[in-house]
Amino acid sequence: MSTNEIEKEQTDAYGATMQALRQVQDALPDFTSSYDGEINRLYEQITNRKEFRYDVNSDPLYNMYRDRYVSDGRMAMRDTMGQAASLTGGYGSSYGQAVGQQQYDAYLQKLSALMPELYTAAYDRYAAEGDRLAGQLDTAAKLADKEYGRAKDKQNAAISLEKESYNRRWQSYQSLIDIIFKSGYQPSSEELEAAGMSQEQAEALRYEYLRANKLLPTGGGSSGGGGAYWGGSSSAKKSGKEDTTTSKEKMLLAGNARGASKTSKTSKTRRSGFTDRVQ
Repeated sequence: MSTNEIEKEQTDAYGATMQALRQVQDALPDFTSSYDGEINRLYEQITNRKEFRYDVNSDPLYNMYRDRYVSDGRMAMRDTMGQAASLTGGYGSSYGQAVGQQQYDAYLQKLSALMPELYTAAYDRYAAEGDRLAGQLDTAAKLADKEYGRAKDKQNAAISLEKESYNRRWQSYQSLIDIIFKSGYQPSSEELEAAGMSQEQAEALRYEYLRANKLLPTGGGSSGGGGAYWGGSSSAKKSGKEDTTTSKEKMLLAGNARGASKTSKTSKTRRSGFTDRVQ
């Protein structure tokens, strides 16, 4: 695997990951508000309300006025008829009945005059009930929106942290590529994990470094991006033959490894081990 192939592979993976994070950030999936039940109940009440119709007989206010005016009308009728009878020596007359009925009818007319006022009062009560339900629905919807906002803010914060973590890892990956490719540095397993780099990728980069600087063993280094060379012994050692790496090559490799030590506290130990393997 060449350096360009490694970089393209990681760049594609990085782009796909960031795109997925943006998609998750734009939509909060499967969110259920604790106010959904209340919102649905109020919505059903509002949409299923019957149209306003004024039924005088079912109006408690009308029934109260009716009982009062009928009672007062009857009393006025009796009083009027009694007064008329006293004028005739205590005997009833058609005149007395007529004037008594007039008094009763007058009270019923007063009750009828109240009908427009009673209708308006009934409609106002109907409208006030609708406003009350609408207000409750609006309040529940606002509370649900706030709840959704808090949940989305929490998710966005988590995604931002994930992005920051991924970006730091990506920067570590780029830095490790640069160090290996420029110095032949051999990272530890902890450094590989922190950067998200595989051992195969690190070996391929070190191979490219050694090949570019003509530091590969002349007796047969692997051309496949590592091979036995990365295990700490060459094929020549395995076969019992003497390592053909020159002293000049060893000194150059050791000098580059020392330059890489500034990027890692543990590079001195790894450099010594690597030098021992080459010698």
